Amino acid sequence: SSFDLYPAKVKLIQQGAKRLGLSVVNARIRDAAHPEEMLPPGDQVLCDVPCSGLGIIRKKPDIRYRDLKQTEDLPELQKKILWNQAGYVKKGGLLLYSTCTLLPRENEQVVQAFLETHPDFFLEALPLPEEFPKNETGMLTLIPGRHDTDGFFISRMRRKP
Repeated sequence: SSFDLYPAKVKLIQQGAKRLGLSVVNARIRDAAHPEEMLPPGDQVLCDVPCSGLGIIRKKPDIRYRDLKQTEDLPELQKKILWNQAGYVKKGGLLLYSTCTLLPRENEQVVQAFLETHPDFFLEALPLPEEFPKNETGMLTLIPGRHDTDGFFISRMRRKP
């Protein structure tokens, strides 16, 4: 299952799945910051949370004109989503947290706060293609110009069995 708060984005998810030939993707409208009683636990849960978007500034140059004060509350929303979605990870399962920003307050600091309050999760090294540096920390920031990508943050956590 895949969820987004906005109908237009759900439509994009559906179109992307169709383009890739993925018939198992079920995209629906849902607020990930609030529990969903009918959602079963999964082996892998990806939280691609709303963020300031500073890592994709070359694709969306208008971001540079945003008032960063408007993004100060994002870590609280990101935490709500991560805390909520962690409840859907089976024991022994993976929880991935991802943003398209380079700000530590939306990345490492959110993950560290999560781990401090969720001792049943731990960071696990990210398996990456050879062109990326070896990762042992379970957290990686991709820097534009250094990794031939936009700016992204990825964290991999496993729930204890």
